[in-house]
Amino acid sequence: ARMPLIISELREHAGKREAAAALLQFAATLADGTDFVLDRQSLTATLTEAGQAALAARTPTLHPVWRNRRHREENLSLALVALHVFQRDRHYLVRDQGVHIIDETTGRIASGRTWSRGLHQFIELKENCKVSGETVTRAQITYQRFFPRYLRLCGMSGTLAESRVELARVFGLNVVRVPLRRPNRRIESPRRVFLNRTQQWQAVVERVNVIARDGRPVLIGTDSVADSDSLSAHLTRHGFANTVLNARNDRFEADTVAVAGHARHITVATNMAGRGTDIPLGPGVAGLGGLHVISCQMNSARRIDRQLKGRCARQGDPGSVDTLLCCEAPLIQHTLPDWLKRTVVRVAHAQTGALPAWLGWLLTTLVQRLEASRQQMQRAQLLHQDQQLDRQAMFRE
Repeated sequence: ARMPLIISELREHAGKREAAAALLQFAATLADGTDFVLDRQSLTATLTEAGQAALAARTPTLHPVWRNRRHREENLSLALVALHVFQRDRHYLVRDQGVHIIDETTGRIASGRTWSRGLHQFIELKENCKVSGETVTRAQITYQRFFPRYLRLCGMSGTLAESRVELARVFGLNVVRVPLRRPNRRIESPRRVFLNRTQQWQAVVERVNVIARDGRPVLIGTDSVADSDSLSAHLTRHGFANTVLNARNDRFEADTVAVAGHARHITVATNMAGRGTDIPLGPGVAGLGGLHVISCQMNSARRIDRQLKGRCARQGDPGSVDTLLCCEAPLIQHTLPDWLKRTVVRVAHAQTGALPAWLGWLLTTLVQRLEASRQQMQRAQLLHQDQQLDRQAMFRE
C-alpha cells in the first residue's frame, strides 16, 4: 500500500540506452559522502554541491538528452540508487537475462512489475542484462482510494490487529477478532540477538542440531534470497541436508511445502514459505512436537513476524518458534545511530556474540516500531498526494 496502482505504456527513445550507460559509468566514479548522500530507508540519493559541480563539468561530454539540468541530476540520482542501494538477490533477481523485482512482503517475484522513471533500466545496465523499454505512467491510484470505491468492503487475515487503527482511519473499517477454533499449542522462546551473521548462523546450526536430533522438521525464515542461500550453504557444510525455497526456485514451491513438515526435513526459505496454505505434518511428527520454526527475519512490522511464526502450530497442531536475529540486518544497520552500535558491541557476550536478552528485545522492538511508523507516514503522504492530484484533475476539467 506504499506504492500506487499504475497504468503505464512503453516509450522508446533513440539513443537513451547509450546515454543511460554513460551516466551510469559516471555515477560509478562519484564518492559516497563526498559527491552524494544515500538514504537507504527511502531508497534515494541526493547530490551534494561537489557532486553537482562534478556533473556540470562532465555535462559537455554526455549525451544531448541530459541537457536539462534538473532532468540530468534526477537521473544521476537514480543511477546512484541503482548502483548503491538496490541489491541483487535482496531487492531483485536476475533470471534469463532479465531483472525481476522481488516483492518484499511475499518474497516472490512480482511478475509484470518494473521500476519507473528509468530506474529499472539503470539496474539492467548495472547487471549487464538486456535493457527493456522505459515505461511512462499514464494513470495511477493508491490502494487507499481504490478499494473504498467498492459498494461493500471487507477483508480477512490472521495479522490485522496491529493495523486496526490505520484501517479504521483510512477505510472506516473495524477489526473483529474471530476466536481460534482449537487451542493454540505454539511454544515461543525469547528472541536472541547476535552481533554478526556468522554468530547468528552458528546459533541456527546449534538449534537445528538439537531439534533435528529428535526427528522434528525445521523451517527457517530468512530476510532475502542471498541470506537463504548463505544459510543453506552453512548448514550443508555442517552436515545438514536442506531444501531452499526462495524466488530463485519458486516454481517448486508447492512440492517444497508439501514435504516441509515431514520428519527430519530442513527447509530454508524467504517470506514466501507456505504463505496461503498449511504445511502438513508428516506421520508421527505431531507426537514429536510438530514443526519448529526458526525466524532469522528482521521484519518491518510485528504482523509480518507473526506470519512466519504462524507456519507452525496451525489447526491445533503442536509447534514451536525460535527467533534468532542479527545486528547486521539492513533494517537495524540503517536505523541505529553509530554510538548505539558501538554500545551494543561492548555489551555483547565475548564468545557467542549474543546481546543480553533485555537489550536484544528493546533494540529490535524499537527499530521495528520506528520503521512501522515511517512506513505508515509514507502511506499517509502517498494518499495525500493522490488526493491532491485528483483535485487538480477535477479543476482542469
